[in-house]
Amino acid sequence: MMSLHKERKQKGAFLVFFAVLLPVFLLLVALVSEIGRIWAYHTKLQNAADAAALAGAANFVNGDTIDSHPNADTFAARYVAANLGHNLTSSPNLQQFQAETKAASGSEGEKSYYRVHLEEEIPLIQATAAWLHRPTFLVKATAVALIGKEGTSGGGGGKKLGKMISIGSEFEGSVNEANVSSIFGSVFDGDVVIWNQETYQKMMHSEKDSKYFMKEAKDRFLTREQAIKAGLYKEPLWTGNDYPGMDNQSLMNQRNAIIAEDAEAVKKAFDNASNVVVKNDKQSYDLPQDTGSSSSYYKLTSSDSNNFTINLYNFGGNQDEPVYIYIPNDYPSINIQLHEDIVRPIIFCYFGKYPNNPWYMPSDTRTTIRFMNAYDVEYVDEKGNIKKRSAYASFRGSIYTPTAKIEPFNYEYGNFTGSLYADKIQFNSNHANFKFEEFSLPGGGGGSGSPAVKPRLVDNSLW
Repeated sequence: MMSLHKERKQKGAFLVFFAVLLPVFLLLVALVSEIGRIWAYHTKLQNAADAAALAGAANFVNGDTIDSHPNADTFAARYVAANLGHNLTSSPNLQQFQAETKAASGSEGEKSYYRVHLEEEIPLIQATAAWLHRPTFLVKATAVALIGKEGTSGGGGGKKLGKMISIGSEFEGSVNEANVSSIFGSVFDGDVVIWNQETYQKMMHSEKDSKYFMKEAKDRFLTREQAIKAGLYKEPLWTGNDYPGMDNQSLMNQRNAIIAEDAEAVKKAFDNASNVVVKNDKQSYDLPQDTGSSSSYYKLTSSDSNNFTINLYNFGGNQDEPVYIYIPNDYPSINIQLHEDIVRPIIFCYFGKYPNNPWYMPSDTRTTIRFMNAYDVEYVDEKGNIKKRSAYASFRGSIYTPTAKIEPFNYEYGNFTGSLYADKIQFNSNHANFKFEEFSLPGGGGGSGSPAVKPRLVDNSLW
């Protein structure tokens, strides 16, 4: 039988053993905790670097070069701040934005890359508590993204038009009509995007304009409340969400820069294309004048310096190949009239006075465009009399007039499939169906051209 004295000795030994191991155990717990914090922050820093590299590569435009790329750097810095909540300014050289062109493998030639390197010293909390000072650990993250570029092709292949309706500065009219009975107005399957923040806020504070409903809601005869409950609606989007940190004037400057690039690309495409049909000295155009034409490029100019009308009929040929119509001159007024369903997509481009006045466009100097899909057709009644009635044509394609004001945009009934871009829109549409379909601006000369390259993250070893 063990003596009481021996039991007491063993209990004392355990206490000594526990006292020796306790600091080691606490140190291990602290070490695991710090390693977890460091790893979590590294993940956060890496996500910020990834987002910044993609933002820089996607916005490598407007004069940016491999040696100097302020536009890309501005966007990259904004994405760093948006992800981390600060600008990494506590110590020098914690943000590095670089660009470089490197030879690619095989026959790919050269490719350009944008690199973001971030460093930040984070305090070691447990060590601070133990040693009564603030030791830090340097966390690093690097991301490399391929710089994108637009493709070129004799038949198009330019910049994708990725929104259904894009409005620059002003909006008038309603994008929906709905009441307690059912949705009966125009319906929209696609995004309505507003560049001007004041216009966006005005729409969002209007109960009538803040929601627009999808075709399914109309087909199901849903009321406004039922459509909202079913999620069959959207709200206008503000472009500032795509460009965080920009004030309203900066946003409009960004839009102007994009329009300038688009104008140059479209002009170049028409100058280089070999199948442009130029139609001059005519106040009114009936297009196409021969539906058998294989041409997909029409350049229109008029001897009437005030205005002219374009009467559109359905083009023949390949019904999936776009027809590009470009007006290179400035006109106070342009009328676009549909006379039958447009099945083969039409990409209508007009930039007006923009190249000569890129930073400010007063309302009274913008070209007025009238777009109408109602037309008269003749029929014989039961008594043999020739009479007229109204018909409504559908349209497929893009109306790309980002510097003009479309007033009115009269679209009664019918299907509008494609996209619509303008600086100002006076929207008069009843019972029409709007559906987004993506098309491209003409972008490049003849021949096979080169494919578009989308910005994407690549392995850091490619740097």
